[in-house]
Amino acid sequence: MITRPEAVGIILITSGSAIAAIGAIANNIYLNHVMAMQFWRFSNLLLFLWAVGLYKKYWDGGLPAICLCGTYAIYGITNEVGLDGLWIS
Repeated sequence: MITRPEAVGIILITSGSAIAAIGAIANNIYLNHVMAMQFWRFSNLLLFLWAVGLYKKYWDGGLPAICLCGTYAIYGITNEVGLDGLWIS
């Protein structure tokens, strides 16, 4: 059983970021936007809940900030690879 709010925040941000990154790979590398949207449907909800908790001061930066940096790095890298035409057919 999770007893600390910070633990809930870590679960939300890590799972939301991972799912969002998978969606970015589906969209930018495999060029499957519908599949990506199916991943993003869940990641957006998780990241929204994390953001509400941050706003309510249930948790703070730390690991969540690192997760978001990693997610946006994957977004940028897969976007460049997709635009360069190096995607997987």
